[in-house]
Amino acid sequence: MSKKAFPAHGNLKLSVEGPLLIIKGSGPANLEMVQEYQRQVIGFREQIMHAPWASLVLLSGTPLMSLEAKLALMQTIKQAKVMHLRATAIVLIDVEFAEIVESFWKDIYQDLGVNYVFFATDAEARLWLQSLLSNETSSRPVREHD
Repeated sequence: MSKKAFPAHGNLKLSVEGPLLIIKGSGPANLEMVQEYQRQVIGFREQIMHAPWASLVLLSGTPLMSLEAKLALMQTIKQAKVMHLRATAIVLIDVEFAEIVESFWKDIYQDLGVNYVFFATDAEARLWLQSLLSNETSSRPVREHD
């Protein structure tokens, strides 16, 4: 019996602003949506992976997914860490079942050892990410030439 492909459920929009990967998603999402995310995110990460970068995740609706989709997403986030992901800020916008949603995403980021924080607004999230990235770049050792 072959597995039948389903249409992707959920919505996704990706963009890059400086060292930030902006991920706008609404759900629920299925495995096919996670696979679409995996295809799209590669090019965006390649634009910013040469220096420390961070993700700003803006979630709406009911951004939950099946275990199969969650495991696939976790593999993608593991790859992001190898590509210099330093932190993720999450903003829940008009989310249904907010406590359940927050717990779901908290488990993902904690299990993967990602530095993450939930914020009430996009502006607060951006300030935290920019501060974190600027502190990291300013604390890097400078190589001196003799």
